[in-house]
Amino acid sequence: MGTWKLFYDGGCNLCHASQLRAEQWAIRANQPLIVDVLLSDEGIAKGYGEAMVLEADGQILTAADAWMKLMTIAPWYFRWFSIFGRFKLTMSVAKWGYGIVAKYRLRWFGTRECQIPTVKPKV
Repeated sequence: MGTWKLFYDGGCNLCHASQLRAEQWAIRANQPLIVDVLLSDEGIAKGYGEAMVLEADGQILTAADAWMKLMTIAPWYFRWFSIFGRFKLTMSVAKWGYGIVAKYRLRWFGTRECQIPTVKPKV
């Protein structure tokens, strides 16, 4: 089993929670997993965009394809979702659904950016 590398949007609450879940699944499945943010030097150098990227088994998988691969190491009650990755129709639906969530994820789940209050100058 080769080491997988997951790149995710570190500023998104949903992405952060998903990354933590993927790390737990990897530990349980004895799948070596390295995690980094998309805006890391390596992610930028590789030209990764805004969608999650998983480098696994010699492949570079993005978005819904990456999630389907992660489902192969999920607990048994989620693992069956990986079967959908084998069929064109269900993958089309998964990609459509991923696109909707990706588009609205910051609005629906918020960001992890620290909101530092600005200091008003004293007059």
